[in-house]
Amino acid sequence: MRSVLQATVLGLLLASEGLAAQPASRPSIADFAEPPVATGARLSADGKLLAARSWQGDTSRILIFDATNPSKPPRALPLGKSDVTSISWAGANRLLLRVRKYEKLFDQVYPFTRLIVVDIDTGQSRVADPANQGVLGGDVLYTDPDGQTALVASQDTIFDTPAVKRVDLATGKATLVEKPRPDVWDWYADSDGVVRAGFAYDNRAWKLFYRDKAGEPLRTIKGKFDKNSDSSVDRFTFGRAGTGTIITNERTGRFGVYRYDFTSGSIGEAIFEDPEVDVTGVWGDRWSGDISGIEYENDRKRFVWLDPDLKQTQARIDRALPTTVNEIVSRSRDKAKLLIFSSSASDPGAYFLLDQTTRKMNPVYAPLARIDPAQLSATTHLRYAARDGLGIPAYLTLPKGKPGKLLPTIVMPHGGPFIRDSWEYDTFVQFIASRGYAVFQPQFRGSTGYGKSFVEKGYGQWGRAMQDDLDDGLDHLIKTGVADPKRVCIVGASYGGYAALWGAIRNPERYRCAASLAGVTDLDAQLKANRKSFTATRYFREWRTKVAGEQKVDLATVSPLQQAARLKVPVLIGHGEKDEVVPVRQGRAIVQALQGGRAEVTSVFYAKSGHDLEGEGDLADYLGRLEAFLHKHNPAG
Repeated sequence: MRSVLQATVLGLLLASEGLAAQPASRPSIADFAEPPVATGARLSADGKLLAARSWQGDTSRILIFDATNPSKPPRALPLGKSDVTSISWAGANRLLLRVRKYEKLFDQVYPFTRLIVVDIDTGQSRVADPANQGVLGGDVLYTDPDGQTALVASQDTIFDTPAVKRVDLATGKATLVEKPRPDVWDWYADSDGVVRAGFAYDNRAWKLFYRDKAGEPLRTIKGKFDKNSDSSVDRFTFGRAGTGTIITNERTGRFGVYRYDFTSGSIGEAIFEDPEVDVTGVWGDRWSGDISGIEYENDRKRFVWLDPDLKQTQARIDRALPTTVNEIVSRSRDKAKLLIFSSSASDPGAYFLLDQTTRKMNPVYAPLARIDPAQLSATTHLRYAARDGLGIPAYLTLPKGKPGKLLPTIVMPHGGPFIRDSWEYDTFVQFIASRGYAVFQPQFRGSTGYGKSFVEKGYGQWGRAMQDDLDDGLDHLIKTGVADPKRVCIVGASYGGYAALWGAIRNPERYRCAASLAGVTDLDAQLKANRKSFTATRYFREWRTKVAGEQKVDLATVSPLQQAARLKVPVLIGHGEKDEVVPVRQGRAIVQALQGGRAEVTSVFYAKSGHDLEGEGDLADYLGRLEAFLHKHNPAG
């Protein structure tokens, strides 16, 4: 049972509607495959309503909860097939939804984004700035307190950089505020609705078109990194009097937060920098413009609050909920009410509403109500040395109730590859662990969050040093007695699916089987279809392809499709027919190439799913197939 602030609600997760206790065994496939009730919840400015995105079959919805009466059924606003990527409130009764769809442009697939305005009272919706015809649209820079207008950055055509427009949210009509400027892809506005800057990035040089206050023309501030540096600027924040902050990795190789003087164009003292990992986020007070908090992630998410009241509040919440990461995701304008999401690697989490005037915190809803955290397996953080001495972070999840020695083991590399795993609930990790396996998640070189040098070590290392890191991690588990070397399989999705196939091809002596979901099988074809697969997002402004490395390695030598004849161990191939990230033809090509070969191949293609298993019932089907596949080729018993 969880406690809440100042002790008050006993067994609150188990007592609330939809959060009933599960049998004391393990969750079923249906439990694990249950879609979340809703995600991405945000609190209205007056603290009375909560909006979150949800799906019903293939129809997108926004659910509106009564934050003060969570037992009341939420109201659903259907949105058709729009994929909502972010939610923000404009006043107390209007929502701004950024929606996305994938389209092919010049033989490459791009996510096109638009802004939709939804009136809560009537349920009516409209497109903001309908003249927006580019790839990028709907970047909300500011909304006025009453929710009548918003500053939005978007492209008029695919050939333009974004302009800034003031959108009348009642009609969707837009008027120009700042015209497009060469190389300016990021615009910033302050808490008074003044467009303060446009940021232009060109290789190692950058410049800021900046003004101190309304009515002034934009002046140019030039910046440049050393020619041998791969440093970059992530973002700026702006205060009221010409001062602000810059988030950059220029000083230490890790992203930190520093004071920035917009008059001299100089980086000042550090506000926060971690000795090992990057800053991942900064919270600005929406109504004052001041920085209130900073987020970074080592073994788990951590929060540094500069606002003393929020610092004290975070400490109280953490004392009440000591086993979870407790994130303040949204708050009312008067700061009296805060929306908290509490979760961990072994807890899918729940949303709580904290009323600071009464010091009471009550549950609103749990996204995955059928999963009982008491049935899940603990995940720990560790570090091991790769063969070249590089320290590699990793997560290890041991099956609940089993001794942690000589376990059947699943190596699970993450997707991306230029992302990282986190200490948070993962359906596949917990599902596989519940079936009796240790699950190992190495944060191989190239994973982001650990600084520039760690990312750079992954450039050009698909199938090579990145793969070595997986093998070295497995050796660490074997040496420490956790893994049974005779009972190991490798499983992954996207880049992880590539690594699973390549691991089985390159080192069949290590792995009894491999499972790939939406995995890349032809590196050269993937590079042409989606070049962003091969660079880290924070460094992608330079538009350089880094996959081949300085040696210009022949990608066919590390591509599962071209090396399919070498595969000997059983494989499971899964792919969504609507995948716009890794085209389904890559999955079909590897299945065809393996037919008649030495490897036993099991394959499944999902007509309604894209890169993730979004189709109704598809996740449950794949989990069932994966369980049967692992039981056959690497039984946990």
